[in-house]
Amino acid sequence: MRVGCVAVLLYLGACSRTPVRDIPAGGEAVTDGGAVVCARCDDRVFCNGLELCDALTGACLPGAPEACDDRDECTIDSCDGPADRCVQRRTPRDADRDGFDACAGDCNDLDAAIHPGAVELCNATDDDCDGQADEGLLSMCGDCRPGCRVLFLPEPGDVWHPTPDNSDAVVVEGASGPLVLSAGTRQRFDAWVANFVEGKVTKLDTRDGAQLARYDSVLRDGSNGAAPPDDACEPDALRSRGGGNCPSRTAVDLQGAVYVANRAFERQGTLTKIAGFPEDCVDRNGDDEIQTSSDVNGNGQIDLYVDGEYLGQDDECLLWTVDVGGPGGVPRALAVSGDGSVWVGLHGGSRVLQLDPGDGQVMGDVAVPGFRPYGAAMDAEGRLWLVESLSGQILAVDTASGTAGQAISAPSPEDGCPSSYGLAVDPEGRVWIAGFTCPYAFGYDPDARSWTSVALPDSGVTRGVAADDAGRIYVASSHEWLRVDPSATFNYVDSSDPIARLTVFRADDGGDVRVFGTPAAPLPGGGAIGVGLDSQSRAWLVNQTTGSATRVDVDSGEVSHFGVGDLPYTYSDFTGFALRRITAPTGYIREVLTGCEQGPTEWEHLTVDAELPSRARVEIRLRAAATLDALADARWVGPLQGEVVDLLAPPGPLPEQRFLEVEARLVSAERRSTPALRQITVRLHCPL
Repeated sequence: MRVGCVAVLLYLGACSRTPVRDIPAGGEAVTDGGAVVCARCDDRVFCNGLELCDALTGACLPGAPEACDDRDECTIDSCDGPADRCVQRRTPRDADRDGFDACAGDCNDLDAAIHPGAVELCNATDDDCDGQADEGLLSMCGDCRPGCRVLFLPEPGDVWHPTPDNSDAVVVEGASGPLVLSAGTRQRFDAWVANFVEGKVTKLDTRDGAQLARYDSVLRDGSNGAAPPDDACEPDALRSRGGGNCPSRTAVDLQGAVYVANRAFERQGTLTKIAGFPEDCVDRNGDDEIQTSSDVNGNGQIDLYVDGEYLGQDDECLLWTVDVGGPGGVPRALAVSGDGSVWVGLHGGSRVLQLDPGDGQVMGDVAVPGFRPYGAAMDAEGRLWLVESLSGQILAVDTASGTAGQAISAPSPEDGCPSSYGLAVDPEGRVWIAGFTCPYAFGYDPDARSWTSVALPDSGVTRGVAADDAGRIYVASSHEWLRVDPSATFNYVDSSDPIARLTVFRADDGGDVRVFGTPAAPLPGGGAIGVGLDSQSRAWLVNQTTGSATRVDVDSGEVSHFGVGDLPYTYSDFTGFALRRITAPTGYIREVLTGCEQGPTEWEHLTVDAELPSRARVEIRLRAAATLDALADARWVGPLQGEVVDLLAPPGPLPEQRFLEVEARLVSAERRSTPALRQITVRLHCPL
């Protein structure tokens, strides 16, 4: 008989409310979280649980049956009353009737093909119930395609092997480290000189001065307002009516292509891109060959009337020409940024345009009110520096934000100063301008916001400016003296006979001034407008009057003289030296991978393992061919960027050929840091 809580109170007093897990010895009544446990209510039967009593009425309440479920589907669970315990009994299960117990190792009792000891298939399933799926069967790509492979550059455990034949300006860091940029470069041997009157561009080999090619400065394909390519740019005619495309500034990019600014004066100004290598040209006539200018007879000259040496509008290395600005915009200032985009300053429009290097489309438009861009140079911080002619003023455009600063005037150390013409940026970010009719060069330090004046009393009329990566400034001079009229299209009023003269000095302090081409020891050529540097840091003077270029090695004193076509007029970065060594130091390595032995090779995926400091990157270019010899004529795809590159997506897919050449270019906009390339992984598939 159960005794209610009221009866218990008569004998034991009030029920204790101290929470307990078990009934205390002696039968005292306690509580458990507000539910009253009464000893008198317990029937001492294990399987029906612990009985309670209602705290208010004292009535006995039934207990909850003991929970014996162990949540194991392979056991039958019960409560053994006499033994006062739960019992679990294991029972065999074989729902798929494959002879294997689901409760003894069969990991899928709904599929008779899956059980311990089954043959493991490559199907993302654990067929043999060993806790692994597809073990020993996956391809190198981690999937079930037997023809999928992964290739590595370099192989695991190996290091990069840069040589003079497959690389430039890169080295292995330490004995077994990543690939990094080195201090030197041998990379480019081209100089691109505009012949402004005849509307042509001549490509020179800086190693021996040979003419490699000659191109029209425009591709007049109906998509632009360029003047006819044979329409001459005559100075006298320009005073009254204008005429011709009148190319002048040229700028070389990291892939060796050149951009040409066609001033066109009173007509529509344009910008043209010309490929630097045949594999980057376009087979416009579809004959599977590239027709382009070359020195067919090997005499070191491009003879316009020798078959195959000059192709005019049929040259397939003329990539595109686009209009820049409106008629009279006069594109003059020209520079390539570290990210590859092209910046064009409109002298007649007081604007700067950013163009896409792929197709020339306008990406940005920055007004520079009251400022007439004449020359341009890019620094390593992403600033585009512009100079006006004669005024002695420069101006910076922040290419990241697309905003222009205020014009900054050079100091006036004497009457007639400041004046200005060309400009360059040195490795420390200082901006240098030539004094032109003023016998000085001026350097502006953007960090200190201060100018340096370097007197050049023996230099004559200074024009183009260049800076090397050893801390020297080079200035070209065209005349002993010159009088100009700033209001005239062509400013010359009177001048001395033309000269070719080069002045070199130290950028840090203006010291160690040396002049090459003094009256006592003149240089060959005359009318030196521009100066550029080749990969060996030799200076090239572009001589307008004599149609020539003078090469000066300022360390050895060696001087050479070469023809470059009629009336050359170029003083921008016409060799690409400034871009590669100052704006965006760069180097590359090329390696060849071998794909499928038979059938097509599907190049699918590329991964770059590299450490990239701020404003550094690795660019990838690829080309595929059926044979090793054919790679040289294959067209590059890229540049591509990113840690993971889908080779099947545009601008791919790559040709399904056996051999793949990979070019990895390291680029840093910060001279004191370098990308560190550890490994490139390429995934390919060989269809069965």
